[in-house]
Amino acid sequence: MHQLTLLKSGLAILLCTLLTTPSVLSNNLTPVKLSGFTTKQGLSQNNVNAIVYDKNGFLWIGTDDGLNIFDGNTFRSFNASDVITNGLNFNTIRCLAIDPKENYLWIGTNGALERMNLKNKQVQRIVLENREEVEDVKGITWSIENEQWVGVNNLGVFYSKNQEKYYKIPNSNASINAILSYQGYILVGHDQGISIYNSKTHDSINVPVLNDFNGKSVFSLKAIDNTIYIGTSKGDLYSLDQHFKMKKLYTGTNKIKSITEDNVGNIWLGTEGNGIVRLKKEENYKPYTLLHHKCTNRTINFLYYGAHHNIWIGTFGNGLQLYNENDPFFTLSEDKTYGKGLSHNSVTSFEQLNQNEILIGTDGGGVDKLNIKNGNIQNIVSNQYVISLKKVKDKILVGTYQSGLRILNDENILSPLDAIDQFNDDLSTDNVWDIEEDYYGNIWLATTNGVVKLDLDKKTFIRFKNNPLDVSSISNNDTRKIYRDIKGDIWIGTFNGLNRYDKETNTFKQIHFKSRKNQNININNAIISIAEDDKLNLWIGTFGNGLWKLDRQTDSLYASSINAQLPNKVIYAIENDSHGALWLSTNQGIASYNPKDESIRMFTEEDGLQGKQFNVGASLMLKNNFLIFGGTEGLNIFNPTKTISFLQNIPKIKVNTITLVRNQLMNKDIDISQVRQIVLTPEQRTFYLNYFGLEYNYQHNIEYEYRLRNFEENWNQTLSNSSMLYSNLPSGTYFFEIRCRYKNQIWGSTLSFPVILEAYYWETPLFKFIILVLLLVIGLTIYYMYIRNLKHQKLALNRIVKERTQELLNKEIDIIEVENQKAQLIKETLKIREKELTTHVLRLAHMNSLVYQIDRSLEELQKSNDPISKNKINSIRREIKQAENIENDWKTLNGLFSEVHQNFAQKLKEKHPDLTEGNLRLCNLIKLNMSSKDIAAILGISLNSVKVARKRLRKRLELNIDDSLEEYLMAI
Repeated sequence: MHQLTLLKSGLAILLCTLLTTPSVLSNNLTPVKLSGFTTKQGLSQNNVNAIVYDKNGFLWIGTDDGLNIFDGNTFRSFNASDVITNGLNFNTIRCLAIDPKENYLWIGTNGALERMNLKNKQVQRIVLENREEVEDVKGITWSIENEQWVGVNNLGVFYSKNQEKYYKIPNSNASINAILSYQGYILVGHDQGISIYNSKTHDSINVPVLNDFNGKSVFSLKAIDNTIYIGTSKGDLYSLDQHFKMKKLYTGTNKIKSITEDNVGNIWLGTEGNGIVRLKKEENYKPYTLLHHKCTNRTINFLYYGAHHNIWIGTFGNGLQLYNENDPFFTLSEDKTYGKGLSHNSVTSFEQLNQNEILIGTDGGGVDKLNIKNGNIQNIVSNQYVISLKKVKDKILVGTYQSGLRILNDENILSPLDAIDQFNDDLSTDNVWDIEEDYYGNIWLATTNGVVKLDLDKKTFIRFKNNPLDVSSISNNDTRKIYRDIKGDIWIGTFNGLNRYDKETNTFKQIHFKSRKNQNININNAIISIAEDDKLNLWIGTFGNGLWKLDRQTDSLYASSINAQLPNKVIYAIENDSHGALWLSTNQGIASYNPKDESIRMFTEEDGLQGKQFNVGASLMLKNNFLIFGGTEGLNIFNPTKTISFLQNIPKIKVNTITLVRNQLMNKDIDISQVRQIVLTPEQRTFYLNYFGLEYNYQHNIEYEYRLRNFEENWNQTLSNSSMLYSNLPSGTYFFEIRCRYKNQIWGSTLSFPVILEAYYWETPLFKFIILVLLLVIGLTIYYMYIRNLKHQKLALNRIVKERTQELLNKEIDIIEVENQKAQLIKETLKIREKELTTHVLRLAHMNSLVYQIDRSLEELQKSNDPISKNKINSIRREIKQAENIENDWKTLNGLFSEVHQNFAQKLKEKHPDLTEGNLRLCNLIKLNMSSKDIAAILGISLNSVKVARKRLRKRLELNIDDSLEEYLMAI
């Protein structure tokens, strides 16, 4: 996007406003600085006929080929076209007006009266009398009764209450040029004078004083406060007060096409062929012709006083021009903006001769003399490389590059200085970088071959040069700056440190840069500028190391805290203004530094400076406390007080358009500058929001912060007006928040612009509710079907369970019967076994008894003396045979016991592995619940032996005395 383009070469601000007591020269020329906008910047055509602001601060410009709206950044044009509906019907714009309610822009064209809706930019033709006729509208105004009045060339004057039906004033046909509403009257200027009407009764009124204009062509009318200004086609200007007393203010020879007033009451006249004439109020409206090649001797169609003291100038052929009274910088260069420019762009030095005249030294163009009152420039010395200037008494000393010191006489002729130093050397080949006079009339010269102390009257001088063995000599031969402080001390800046001259000893105190630890450090000691502030602090500018401050108590140099903020650390020149601020020229513009609060402001080429780079020592404070700096592209003069307050206001922020992204080849721009919110359809979720600060002079100095609230929380910052892309956002209400400021100033108020994204039908609450209801119905249906199915399944399952249960019961009954039968069988078997066991036990007991009987029989035979009878012996043998089966009976008994008491013996042996076979038999018998007597009989032992055996068994079983042997064995 196009940013406001300053005419950098040769632009000048109105210098009479720069000076406190200006004088008037015979030619009454006043240079002005203008900013231009033509078709190159987007204006539809370069013949500008009408200008007006709307309520939002946008500038509307009517040309011979279309209507334009300008926001300080871009132009948008409206032209008549057969393919555009609701557009202009005619392209040549005669006049523009905003209605009292500020909803419509009224457009007078060369063919019709047209009305534009400022909200949607649609245009409607308004028919005054006959649609088929060409209605060349020359003026539009409103009466105090809110009736609209329209002046149509050669058709007459029309009025309307509702802007639907228009009534023509009888006998108003004339070649109309202007129409004006003033305190209940309507004035119409035409080729035969002025007609005046009562705005309430619509009757024509005879004002005798206006009869003086009968037969004269009145071309322009302007009401300012209680005064009417009347401009004629012959070039005369009259004033008419509220009592209809008339006074002639200006006599000219060129048609006055437009009239306006600036903020101090000066009257500006736009003329045909004679540019702009300004009538200065404080000098009884003395005329001054404004000097600028874009307006001098040119036709000015329209003048419009706007916001921030801007005066917009509609020209014939040179487009739209802007005069900004707030612009602080006056610039001169080689450019012939004011008829004649500097002899060379590279400005190296200055010297002020008187209140209005300044000598300017240039690098190759010699010496120019500038009259800062009227901008007149005269080259008084040509083809010289001048690097320093100094007025001493009645002499002008000129320091040159490689040509030494010259003296400029009254005939503007340079003469070399015929003088020699203590080494019999002259100054004919020296580079004289700076010239200063001390309190004793001595002239000091900074050269590349030492510092020179010159006696002009005696034409002798002393050259001080560096002696490496003498610390009281000058620290370096390459000297660039000589400065005399308020006490009269002479300071010399060299390419190797700072020096203070001691008059008493004729020596120098060398001071070099030191670190904060007061240690010498290996840094560049080149000093090219020196200045003293109002606190008597001495400030040092270096060639690459920024700004330093001298501690006069310790003669130590310390780096300034602002060095980190400087865009460039080459300090070419330092000037101290009347408020204590330091002004530093660098390779990247000019910096203003306030030591009191450590604040700094930078000014660049875009702010109106001659260029980025300035020159060594090219600065001067003028007698009116203005500052002048020279650079490689010209010079700048400015009021530091006005400059430091420059750009303190905060520009108004606007969201002007939204760009809907459809595809890569087709986007759609919508003007939203007049609406409070934007509603987008679901298909318009990808879009650019275009924003800018409403500023017509310094767009480049604005920076922005923005965010889309409800989408992002953090602020985004950008240094230029731009567009922000958002895509695929969810539906909802968002707020595009944007604020701006001039660089390094405070942020302005935040503009919150609502952006409403409509939802697709499937994203709407109703659709979601319907879907929810459907899902709920479906869920309930599924649940109902599920429950019903569960019931059916439960019934079927109950039936199956019942059948299976019955089957299981039947099987269980069968199993129980089988188990009962088996148990009965086992029981019967156990009974049989128990009987058999009992039988064997009884048999075993019988056998033991038999053995005992045999033993008793043998014992009797042994005691008897009778011979053993054969029969007795056979009987005993039979008994013995019967007793032979006892062991077998024990085995049979053990087998039966094992069947009845399964695993008894195994468990007993596992617990007590040291039990003997006899112990096991005793355990079996006790398990069979045999008494001690039965046990004695079965085992064939005495009852006492059974008791002993039981006692031993308890011991082997490790039973306590309270433990029951029977219970222990029964439990196994």
